[in-house]
Amino acid sequence: MKTFADSLKKEIARVARKELKGELDALRKTCTAQRSDIASLKRELRALQGRLFRAERVTHKTAAVVMPPAPAPTAPAARSPVGSLGSFNHEAFAEFRKGLGITQSEMGRLVEASTLSVWKWETGKAQPRAGALLRIQSAMKLGKRAAIAKAQATI
Repeated sequence: MKTFADSLKKEIARVARKELKGELDALRKTCTAQRSDIASLKRELRALQGRLFRAERVTHKTAAVVMPPAPAPTAPAARSPVGSLGSFNHEAFAEFRKGLGITQSEMGRLVEASTLSVWKWETGKAQPRAGALLRIQSAMKLGKRAAIAKAQATI
């Protein structure tokens, strides 16, 4: 009886391998095609990034030659760190904080962010997210006394 059971197991394994072989071949073919597509997309991406880099470099050089330097703003309080389209100006943000005469830690409390976030925003190493931009805008609407009082309040 043992030989019959062994023979049956071997036959089942052989049939299973035969069935799986066709499916595995199709999967291998698909995988190879996808890898080829990924490689070509990577090459295309590198080429486009190179073209973009060269175009930005040419544009930057041309803009420096053609366009005169922008005049300095007359009133630092008139510059807003948050532009009309939601773009963030890190230099204006730093000027705003310095104009209030508060520390980065106090500015963090004012806009409900960490001191490290305020430092990164001011140095241009990071951009505030949408929620932080809204809090910065609302802080700018406060008067100087109210902003200082809110910033120096302990949490």
